[in-house]
Amino acid sequence: MDIRELLSKPVAMMTGEELLAIQREAIAEIPKEEVTSTLPEFVYGISGIMQLFNCSKSKAQKIKNSGVITGAIQQDQRTIIVDTRLALKLFKEYTNQKKKRFV
Repeated sequence: MDIRELLSKPVAMMTGEELLAIQREAIAEIPKEEVTSTLPEFVYGISGIMQLFNCSKSKAQKIKNSGVITGAIQQDQRTIIVDTRLALKLFKEYTNQKKKRFV
């Protein structure tokens, strides 16, 4: 069945297979580069770490002070700059190595 025909069909009248076909088509149309381009190159301060990892202030401080993302952090007194791509890579390596969540 053609995708255009499925799009005109009401969802309540679709089978599970037809609904999954539409979903696969929609996912295939999402460009992969667009997802990575929304990530800023650098974030600043504890608030930047909070936004990057989507966590609370205390958890962001634990992540920073634990040494997990030390290679991605540049700090001069109270100014903190974090390379986002490197921080995410280091954090992913740490969690894969430990095979558990960061606590």
